[in-house]
Amino acid sequence: MLNSMYSRIKEALFPGSEAIALPTLDGALRANRRLDDAQLMSDTLIDCDDMIAEPNGQLLVSAGDGLFRLTAPDYSAAHQIYKATGRIGALATDGQNIYMAVAGQGVLCVRGGEVCAQLDRVDDTPLHCVTALTILRDGRVALTEGSAVNGLDNWSRDLLERRSHGRLIIASPDLSDASTLAKRLAWPAGLVEKDQSLWVSESWRHRVQVYPLSGEAPSTVLHNLPGYPARIAPADNGECWLCVSALRTQLVEFVLRERDYCDAMLESVDPRYWIAPSLSSERHYLEPLQGGAIKKLGIVKPWAPPRSYGLLLRLSSQGEIRESLHSRPGGEHHGITSAHPMGDQLLALSRGSGRLLRVAIP
Repeated sequence: MLNSMYSRIKEALFPGSEAIALPTLDGALRANRRLDDAQLMSDTLIDCDDMIAEPNGQLLVSAGDGLFRLTAPDYSAAHQIYKATGRIGALATDGQNIYMAVAGQGVLCVRGGEVCAQLDRVDDTPLHCVTALTILRDGRVALTEGSAVNGLDNWSRDLLERRSHGRLIIASPDLSDASTLAKRLAWPAGLVEKDQSLWVSESWRHRVQVYPLSGEAPSTVLHNLPGYPARIAPADNGECWLCVSALRTQLVEFVLRERDYCDAMLESVDPRYWIAPSLSSERHYLEPLQGGAIKKLGIVKPWAPPRSYGLLLRLSSQGEIRESLHSRPGGEHHGITSAHPMGDQLLALSRGSGRLLRVAIP
């Protein structure tokens, strides 16, 4: 009761103060170089997005409009096995079929290189922007739609417009039937099945929600994250790895509250130079904060305010952050969009650098 009263008084005296209380990178979140020091497996995956493992241990990676197969154990060579008419994003497989999200086409089910099923509408509404896919234990397909307004490449616009037009959807294995489990989500970007529920990362609200498959009310397992949570990869013992596409900053939080300024910026400024998070940095002098981030000889300060960042979080079965892997502002492996644990190794996909990384996990 006292805490609730304190929060109301604080909000009355200092409007918006609760919204900008960003968590510090300390404890299990303490900054390190584990992603920058990771083993480089492949550096040719330009515009890479998601990856899944096949039963034989080979890796499938979506990059641009292509689906690529990388052969174990070194994963150094990528061979294109499918070419779509739009950008391929999220992936999932049941061992026989490959499910892929394709811009402009919704979700395709591919078997033997041929499309055998397609889901492009749910509840009479087109599937506009599928961000994550997973196969449930009963064979059904779960997916998240980030936004009904903005596409995958306009995710920063969706953030700056403060939209919440995302959905959580459950479909039959053959994609012939689908229904919406939750709507009005703020860019849901990742999901994993745990204990008859779905854990869903909600990027613009900086949290991970739990949605029971029985249809009961959702609950929050992780909130006020330091960045924008994205895809979730299951691990052993009920744990999981949470990708964080970029860090939150005080400047971006401030711009999000200044609606007139934000609207004018969207209309008049080149999107490359918006005050917004990014998956990589060109280190151009026109980028926000770049002047203050660079010290002598063009070196970016490791502690500089991040425009882009690399971050992976290891979560316990209860949703507690146990450890983190970082690529700081001066690093290269930013924009982590997918992860896959393999024994004592962790594979990570950096869309910002177009690289596949391998990290040893003690």
